[in-house]
This record gives sequence, structure tokens and C-alpha cells, in this order.
Amino acid sequence: MTWTVLQWVWRLDSPLFIGMPPAGALNRCRLYLPARAMHGAVTSELARLNGEEKAKFPDYGKFGKEVGENCRFTYLFPAEKQGGRFLTWTPKFEASKGRRWYCQGGRESLSDRDFRRRLLDSRPGTAIAPESDSASEGSLRETECINPWWRDSSGKGETGSTLLLGYVFLRNNGFRRQLDTIETLFVGGDTRYGLGKICRVGWREVSGDLSVFGKRVHLDREHPEIESDVVLGHAVDDGPPPIQEMRGMNELLGGWDLGTPWEGKLTWVPGSFLEHTVAWSIDNYGYWMHQDKG
Repeated sequence: MTWTVLQWVWRLDSPLFIGMPPAGALNRCRLYLPARAMHGAVTSELARLNGEEKAKFPDYGKFGKEVGENCRFTYLFPAEKQGGRFLTWTPKFEASKGRRWYCQGGRESLSDRDFRRRLLDSRPGTAIAPESDSASEGSLRETECINPWWRDSSGKGETGSTLLLGYVFLRNNGFRRQLDTIETLFVGGDTRYGLGKICRVGWREVSGDLSVFGKRVHLDREHPEIESDVVLGHAVDDGPPPIQEMRGMNELLGGWDLGTPWEGKLTWVPGSFLEHTVAWSIDNYGYWMHQDKG
């Protein structure tokens, strides 16, 4: 096999902010951790660890390329541990109900509104006017964050730590030794203010039934491939072949690549679905690419 797949689980040790377009004075937060953010966090940590050993400035570009060549990350989704099992929550759009969240390994499902209520909290903030040392007019805002603990459905208490579960595909098994050294990461936005600290609590190789989020995977291709009717990452919509009869929500994504801006792409958000199963490959930054098997 060309690739090896491993499952990792991370515990939130502080609130996590994964930004998305704001709504007025509210900085909204995604309910999942994109693979691109994990790619950057792993690159930064490996570069810093190597720089400290050799007393040199971290070479982020070098390690970014190495991570891109040897690793493919899935998105990480909220999970909770019950009875020794990790139960992952993943989204799916439904024609009459919009986006719902389903507990894999359990029978529970929640609307997007109820799931956000169970998982998110908000932090108020404002800019300070230097001339008066008071709140600057018009700058009051709130920032949504994923809580380090679950709030139960009725809002009456805490039900345990919030976990994030995802998968890593490795082309070079020797690269696993470098990932083994990483036990703590800072991801997302506002990490300088203490947000986004996650600690690894699970790390194992997937064997036997080769599946990712319950979907069959193929590891003997140029890129890892997943057979699924639901995309659990941003799926690029403008490639060949085009994605036909997709349902869900579109989002325009842009960003930076090693200091250079790259053109925004129209994508389908996680949870978008087809009426039939197709093959998807995962690229260097975790985006899902439709594969034409015709």
C-alpha cells in the first residue's frame, strides 16, 4: 500500500476559535477544525522543535513542504468519549431540515442550532481608545469559541471534555517518528491570547477494516481516496470533472501559500451530499477532489 492511515484524537485544553465570515458584531466559529489549519500547526511545531535542537531560526518553508509531501490530513470533528469509545459528530445536509449533526456510533442527531448551543460559547471584547483608556465607540464584539467541555442538550450541566477526532494519511512511515514527538499544539485564531491549545490523547494505526469516519478508503493510489456520498471536508467545485447534483452549501475559500496569495475557489462545505457514493481524493491541504471513475 502507498499510504498508511492513523487516527488521532485531541482534547481541548482551552477554548478554540476557528474563524468564518462574521455576522455583524459576532465573530462566528466553525464547528470543525480544517485540515489546512492542522497542516500549519504541525508545520510550525516541527520547525520550532528542529530549530531549538540546532539553535537556528525555524525553517517553516522546508517543513511545510515535507509535511505536504508526506501527510494528508482529514478535517477534525467534535467527539466525546463514552464507555471507552470515541463518538464523533459529523454534519449532513437534509433537504427539508438543513444541516444536521449525527453521532457516529450512536443514534443521536441534533439540528445545527442545537449542536452549536451544546458546543459553543462566546467571549466579549472591545478596542481601547488610547485618549480615554476606555472602550472605543462601535468596537464592541463577541467571538464564538468551541468550549473545552460539552454542554448537555438541556443546558443543565457538563458532560465531559470536548475532543476532536480525525485521521492522518502517511506516505512515508518514517515521517511518523516526527509526528510521534508532537503531543501539544496551538491551532486556530487568537492563539497569542491563550486560545486553541489542544493535547493529543489518542494516536493509533487503523488496520483491519480500512475506513475513515465509517467510509471506505483506498491507500494504493497517488492520493488517499475515500468512497462517500457526504463530503467531510471542503470539496472543490471547479475542477474537472465537475460535481453533478451536489446538495448543500457553497463557500468561497482563499488564503496564503508560503507567503503568496492564491486564488479563491468555490467549494462545497462539509456535510454537502450526493444521492450516490463517489470517490474523493484528499490533496495536500485536506481539500476533497472529485475523482472521475467513468
